[in-house]
Amino acid sequence: MADILTSFHRDANGTWTCLDAVTIEHPRGRIQVTPGSRFSPGTNFMGVDLAAWLDEQLASSDSRKRA
Repeated sequence: MADILTSFHRDANGTWTCLDAVTIEHPRGRIQVTPGSRFSPGTNFMGVDLAAWLDEQLASSDSRKRA
């Protein structure tokens, strides 16, 4: 999967903002996100807490960089 994190910005309060149109291949299905969309922790979008999922991707990316 391409590094979708480059298409988002994470604010200090944990909210993620989409910067570029992106299609996410999520285990629950394909999710298309448009620029300007914002995702707060605990809010579901198409049945997925995207803020939490993006946080997981960020943590996974950070751990790979440290290895």
